[in-house]
Amino acid sequence: MRATLIHNPNAGGANALSSNDLLLTLKNAGYEAWYSPTETPEELDQVLAQPTDLVVAAGGDGTVRAVAERLAGQGTPLAVVPMGTANNVAGALGIFGQPPLKILGGLAEPRKRPMDAGRVRAPWGEDFFLEAAGWGLFASTLHVYDPEGEKSVLRGIQAGLRTVTDFQAKQLRMWCDGEEVNEPLLLLEAMNTPALSHRVRLAPQADPADGLLDVVTVADTARVNVLSYITGLLGERLEELPNVSIRRCKQVRLEWDGSPFHLDAEVHNQDEPGEIEVEVWPGALEIWLPALEETQPAPGGSGVRVPGAV
Repeated sequence: MRATLIHNPNAGGANALSSNDLLLTLKNAGYEAWYSPTETPEELDQVLAQPTDLVVAAGGDGTVRAVAERLAGQGTPLAVVPMGTANNVAGALGIFGQPPLKILGGLAEPRKRPMDAGRVRAPWGEDFFLEAAGWGLFASTLHVYDPEGEKSVLRGIQAGLRTVTDFQAKQLRMWCDGEEVNEPLLLLEAMNTPALSHRVRLAPQADPADGLLDVVTVADTARVNVLSYITGLLGERLEELPNVSIRRCKQVRLEWDGSPFHLDAEVHNQDEPGEIEVEVWPGALEIWLPALEETQPAPGGSGVRVPGAV
């Protein structure tokens, strides 16, 4: 079996593992493997233009998303080696916390499972996400934070405080599988994985292999203090708050006002309003998981049992 390694050595949790370390472990697992540096989207396009029998994405969620976007619908298997800060995709796959070399070694006898993705049609064109797409408080915070800048916890806190101070709920008209929702909202997130951002578990029951999106909305119809939200998130009971709803559907359509809208860590905004359509892409990817007897429960993921694994 031939394997292509896509490795981001600058990922937050890289832990000084080199590309050679990863390649040697892949070869010991029975793969003919090679690595080509991919520092630009164009270089990644070139490397994946003719993919091998398996593509291994070693890095953070951004690296995994970039690879998955190019493999979606192509039938080429993807293996994820979490080496980032949040690792939400790995959490959703049940491999959060596993050492990278142990994951690679476990690919000698891989378990195979499908993974859904999200597709978006919007004024800026067609787009893709793995974790979540949404509007409101999180998207606006991400816009202020500017994910293209230097990563910083302090900058994140400052962006959050600025956003919460200024943000006003807006009347948002949306349809979830044709059912209309028309109310003032503070947040709308279509979740494919349980967590987004830095392991914020907005949809603890989301399963990225069930062919559905978990659509989380926070309405401005009942005032709940910030401590209640934090407690709800930590206890994975956010949906129990009076103005939080989680609907499961295949398609979300909304009348967009042009304010920040995010796809994973990518943010779009524009001056003119438009319409955005978000839909699940069932089985967009074939994921290869290590043949491990145990997996580490994690923020954003399940434990030993991996739904959809075969």
